Amino acid sequence: MSPPPYIRLQPHPFSILPDHPSLTHSPARPPLHDFLHDILTEAQSFVTAIPTTFKPARRLRPSPPATAFVHLSTCLVSQAASSTDPKKKPSSDFWICRTSIHEDAARDGTASWAEFRAGLRENHSVNEMEYTPSVTAVKTLLQWPSQSVIEGGWQQVEVHVNIIIHTFHPKRLIAPRSFIVLVVSADRPGDQSGFVTVQIPLSPSAEPAETLPDLLHAVRAAQPTNATLATYASVEEVLLTPSEMDADVVTWTMATTSDAGGAIPSWVQRSWSLGGAPKAVVADVGLFIGWIARKRS
Repeated sequence: MSPPPYIRLQPHPFSILPDHPSLTHSPARPPLHDFLHDILTEAQSFVTAIPTTFKPARRLRPSPPATAFVHLSTCLVSQAASSTDPKKKPSSDFWICRTSIHEDAARDGTASWAEFRAGLRENHSVNEMEYTPSVTAVKTLLQWPSQSVIEGGWQQVEVHVNIIIHTFHPKRLIAPRSFIVLVVSADRPGDQSGFVTVQIPLSPSAEPAETLPDLLHAVRAAQPTNATLATYASVEEVLLTPSEMDADVVTWTMATTSDAGGAIPSWVQRSWSLGGAPKAVVADVGLFIGWIARKRS
């Protein structure tokens, strides 16, 4: 039986990761290059399938101060039954995708290719904390050496594990959420300018505590005592392409699936009118463009 896909909402155990000094050595751990190649290949296939598999929303959404409108689409992605838990039934992950097309220019309402790259490719999670109000802490738990090139032509591949804390208001009613994610980012193969960032949920709970003593200590130290463990996965692609007017445009696509955990029902998390995930992913475009404008000035 083939292993489950990497890009899914159900968190993976740390045993899927390549060897690292902070992890218990195991011959079953995958070689780093093979691991990265598999994830990036899966991510590319996922993004390529979005136009034909996701259902587009009826209307475009504004996200000020960005001048570009946001195209939303959704999809239920089926997941196979667990090979380790035969009683667990197959499930479906609810995915939300947004695409926005921006003029390649360093001026209000948009951003240049260099600004997109600096904000989304470099220090991805730390930058996200600067422009996303709910992200209040980011700590890197594990990091592997950067790979200059891997099979398939992917270049400058970065890989690390972060714990990310989201804090919401009112704090007395909503517990902070902690997310443990594997982050893989790389420049696309070929001549086209572009990069991909993949985030995959992890959980140490599937493994005996004695196999991850240092890591568990770091997790406990990084998250608030009342934090609820939540999960998300995402695939993000940013491309620089010529438009019909021969001027370059930046196409920013991001697809995500998430579960906030706790007592928040899934239908609330998926609701636009109640401020759920669809509204949040649209707002992120304007938050990023506004942050870039402040940095530029």
